[in-house]
Amino acid sequence: MTRHFTSLMETGADETAALVESARAFKRSPPKNRPLAGKSVAFCFMNPSLRTQVSCEVAAASLGAHPVTLFLGSGTWKIAVEEGVVMDGDCPEHAREAVPVLARLCDALALRAFPAGKDWKEDRKDAYLAAFRRHSTVPVISLESAMGHPCQGLADQMTLRERMDPRGKEFLLTWAPHIKPLPLAVPHSAAEAAALAGMNVTIARPPGFDLDPEVMEKLSSVCKARGARLRVSDKPQEAYRGAHAVYAKAWGSLSEYGRPLPADPAFRALWRVSADKMALTDGAVFMHCLPVRRNVEVDDAVLDGPSSVVVDQAENRLHTAKAVLYRLLTGKHYSQEASQCPMPSAR
Repeated sequence: MTRHFTSLMETGADETAALVESARAFKRSPPKNRPLAGKSVAFCFMNPSLRTQVSCEVAAASLGAHPVTLFLGSGTWKIAVEEGVVMDGDCPEHAREAVPVLARLCDALALRAFPAGKDWKEDRKDAYLAAFRRHSTVPVISLESAMGHPCQGLADQMTLRERMDPRGKEFLLTWAPHIKPLPLAVPHSAAEAAALAGMNVTIARPPGFDLDPEVMEKLSSVCKARGARLRVSDKPQEAYRGAHAVYAKAWGSLSEYGRPLPADPAFRALWRVSADKMALTDGAVFMHCLPVRRNVEVDDAVLDGPSSVVVDQAENRLHTAKAVLYRLLTGKHYSQEASQCPMPSAR
């Protein structure tokens, strides 16, 4: 069975940790040879990207693989995924042919497909990602879907491990204000990454802004298995106390899916990350996946302050992308070979 990287929970705690260690080895001592020379990877984007596209392309190229970046529906034909569909609309291509063709031309496929934002029951099925997994004969990587962003979550766990032994530490995922309802992929994967690392996870959110119930059930199981705690709070001031990591992210309400977020200034101030709230923590690092809306989600004082590790998170997307590609295309972890790789010369 083809090995994919489309969910941190599916990947599991041990494999996730091994990928992080591989990424750290790539960061410490990148190989001077090109271990993926002759390979090619198709990066398929249905939505905008900055960090994901650049980190993945650079990771593939630096390891010797050829990155093929496709913008589905704009630079390519639009692709249908529904089974039994009568294709008399605007999609001249179906995943049943498109994905196997890509799989014969490339050694791995990666897909970024955001939810439509109208019906959560439909969006959570991740129809495009499921179609790629179903019809591909080569590994599939999720570059973000409705349910998760495992590449971001992997970089998040790497960033945490660079600064602390995460097991038993306090991780706060806090809802943040925004001008529009955003997907739940990043908050899902951020919480999963922390739970898989053995952290106590607190999710602070306004009433009605819970994460997907299935994700919460899995988080509860993982935390219990790893001797950690999962709790949910609607009191941000209390949630910050004692935290070692604060991860801010806006997401939409499942109970009012797709509707605009509250714009009341007092409500936004209650949930916006501020220096006063960060002062309640136990010297916590501040995390965000980027892009971030300054002084809406988080104050400048926090984002530009010494606790912010958001740029480090973004850089670590490169190293974790290398780790994932190397694992999927060689079957090995780079950390197992890092000691054999010569250290780069000092500048």
